[in-house]
Amino acid sequence: MSTHHWHSRPVADVASELETTLSTGLSRQEAADRLTRYGPNKLVEEKKKSIWAMVAEQFSDFLVIILLVAAALSFLLGEMLDAGAIMAIVILNAALGIVQEFKADQALSALKQLTAPTCRVLREGEVVSIDSRDLVPGDVVLLEAGDPVPADLRLTQSVMLRIDESLLTGESVPVEKDAGRLLKAETAMADRVNMAYMSTYVTFGRGQGVVIATGMQTEVGRIAGKLQEEEEEATPLQQRLSKFGKQLGVAMLIVCAVVGALGLFRGMGWLEVVMVAVSLAVATIPEGLPAVVTIVLAIGTKRMADRNAVIRRLSAVETLGSATVICSDKTGTLTRNQMTVTRLWLPEGWVDPNRKATVDEPHGLLLAAAALCSDASLSGEAGDYKSVGDPTETALVVAAAQAGLDKRQLEKQYPRLGEVPFSSERKRMTTFHHLTAEGITGVVKGAPDVVLRLTNRIRKGGETLPLSDADRAAIEAANHEMAGQGVRVLAVALTDPQARLEGDLERLEQDLIFVGLIGMTDPPRPETAPAVAEARKAGIRTIMITGDHVDTAVAIGREVGIVEAERSASYSGVQLDQMDDAALEEAVQKANVFARVSPEHKLRIVDALRRRGEIVAMTGDGVNDAPALKRADIGVAMGLSGTGVAKGASDMVLMDDNYATIVSAIEEGRTIYSNIQKFTFFLLSANLAELFIITAAMLTGRPLPLQPIHLLWINLITDSLPAIALGMEPSEPGVMERRPRDPRENVITRPMLIQMFIQAVLMTVAVLWAHSLGMAKDPANAAEMGSTYAFATITLAELVWAHSCRNTTKPVWTIGLFKNRFAWLATIMGVLLLVVVMTVPVLERVFQLHEVHTQDWLWIALFSLGVTAVMELVKTVMGGRFSDPAARR
Repeated sequence: MSTHHWHSRPVADVASELETTLSTGLSRQEAADRLTRYGPNKLVEEKKKSIWAMVAEQFSDFLVIILLVAAALSFLLGEMLDAGAIMAIVILNAALGIVQEFKADQALSALKQLTAPTCRVLREGEVVSIDSRDLVPGDVVLLEAGDPVPADLRLTQSVMLRIDESLLTGESVPVEKDAGRLLKAETAMADRVNMAYMSTYVTFGRGQGVVIATGMQTEVGRIAGKLQEEEEEATPLQQRLSKFGKQLGVAMLIVCAVVGALGLFRGMGWLEVVMVAVSLAVATIPEGLPAVVTIVLAIGTKRMADRNAVIRRLSAVETLGSATVICSDKTGTLTRNQMTVTRLWLPEGWVDPNRKATVDEPHGLLLAAAALCSDASLSGEAGDYKSVGDPTETALVVAAAQAGLDKRQLEKQYPRLGEVPFSSERKRMTTFHHLTAEGITGVVKGAPDVVLRLTNRIRKGGETLPLSDADRAAIEAANHEMAGQGVRVLAVALTDPQARLEGDLERLEQDLIFVGLIGMTDPPRPETAPAVAEARKAGIRTIMITGDHVDTAVAIGREVGIVEAERSASYSGVQLDQMDDAALEEAVQKANVFARVSPEHKLRIVDALRRRGEIVAMTGDGVNDAPALKRADIGVAMGLSGTGVAKGASDMVLMDDNYATIVSAIEEGRTIYSNIQKFTFFLLSANLAELFIITAAMLTGRPLPLQPIHLLWINLITDSLPAIALGMEPSEPGVMERRPRDPRENVITRPMLIQMFIQAVLMTVAVLWAHSLGMAKDPANAAEMGSTYAFATITLAELVWAHSCRNTTKPVWTIGLFKNRFAWLATIMGVLLLVVVMTVPVLERVFQLHEVHTQDWLWIALFSLGVTAVMELVKTVMGGRFSDPAARR
């Protein structure tokens, strides 16, 4: 059965193809047969990953495999303590990963909740209420105000029918439906006025439609399918750490092979060579890094939550800080998602809509007439008005109230005596009131071109005058000016007073008296323009992607600063359909506004940007945003106006729907990324030093200064505390004046690698020197005393080195020695842990250490402090050469 272009086909043709009768609907037996054939009208969830698959994924990491081999070798050699310690670390990391996996994706569940639970259909000529899951193609559905649309429908009847499709199309104003219209096949979904789609809802009027698609075949179902096809991609940080881990593992294997070959060449036994290999593996792999990353990202999550940004995936904290492009929806994200009167034009000129007025004043008459000629209701008091009804009419009622003309009072003073309702054919509405003692006056509100055609007089200077050509030209000019700015315009006019109302009231809508024009927009949030400017200052480009009209989108884009002189182009969804991927890549470089787009267009735009190497943050609130939110490097959903679908597909939710919160989150993300660099630099530099120490000892034929259990303790316990403290380092000045980092750049930059090498050499010299001194101090217990000196020296040296890592280009005393109190707490805790290990008899035996005295501690402190002192001197002399190019403009 063909399901394409239903909007371009006559109703009779649609009914014929669907083999249904519009007057009676399907028979119960036929509906049952079709339910068996097409399946229930619900969204299918993807198969969940099994617990065993999650476990297997956790143990497939290259470095984890190396650690497992090291644990097995330790077990075979009888080193049960080392083997147990390594396995404990592996299991802990795996458990953390599985917990993260159990964050179930709520996108499809939220989509299911959006579908209507029941609906009214025609079955064998009777109107019956059925579960929406039992709908089938060919069913005839009845709609009225307040109903959710239960499936995709080709409308067959529409009586003043308006449907809010903002969750699907992004357009803020309910769409006026016209079942009788035939449209071109290429008409965009947002313009298909003879269609209704699942998960939208009826705001006004009534209608009837035949079901043309159910379940996964609906537009919402297609979005659900896209979400299922999208695989979770690793974030830039995860990709870079994974790449670095593999490089580290390969380098370690090469070093093990070389060192092992040298050992065998020098006559060492196989068991001794294997023990060295285990030590090298433990020294090289930063066991504590995954745990520290998780902890620091969790701390960042708490900071962001305090700033109204709730993180759903921890890795999103870092990714947002690396964003180079923000693809933002317009409605409810850049704007308030609330139609507001922003312009008033009278024959006397432009008027401030917020100015207080009375009905006797020209602009008071305009606002009062518009409020009376509307079906919206008002509640609340000045400063906190609430209204219910069509967004356009609620804007009129609120504008009148803010000018001092409360509709509740107006209706008491001028009750409605009759009306001619709005329709899409008439494009106007008229209500009748006793406005003057002369009789009953009709108030007409509608499209300016329609009202102007029915007008031959004008209200000017308190008098009613003939409408001249100059007056008509002035009205048209004001209308065109507002329309060109993306403003929705309504005209208001009055009829001649009538003694009484009788007969066809529509006949009175002629020879009207023009009163004025009212312009309405969904205005930008006041915080949006400064936030866009701040993002640009940080080297982040903002692109508006919306389902709204091009003119409206460009006008809003110009107002908030998204439309720049050098990027003045804008594209519609129809134009995007004509572009191949190469042309689209060129378009995303030229334009900052894409309007009248579909979910597929959003995906293509995100993909085009990512192919160009951009890190894309996608904001959105509607159903139509979900696939792009999931495809982007980071999806940002709106917490107040956002649908469950958008939140479920996102990585981060803005609880205040405030674009400025995105900028705050970016600043926090950049700080966290910088801190991740700092503690990764610290951990890897410490591990590199440990690798150098083991390798140097092996090459020089001396006893190993450090045993695997020493290295495990240092890497997992002692080093983790300073690493976490580095993750809580305050934001550096000017963090939002840097351009985003190159997505291809490694976490550890070239200047950092140089410092790591210098520091590792210095620490190797210090530890081996201390090891030699320890062995010489007590020849009878040379092995234990040497290891004690080496273990204590490297532990203290790394605790002090962590302070230097707070800034890789400036000496620590220039950035505020005590600015990070957590660093000092970590140092104190590390020293206490070292003292416990070296003084508690049981731990002394486990760690194969020897008792030390005051003089020993002085030597150990000298070796430890000397390493950082030399490095700080090197930074003082060469700080400029260590600076990060990405931080410079």
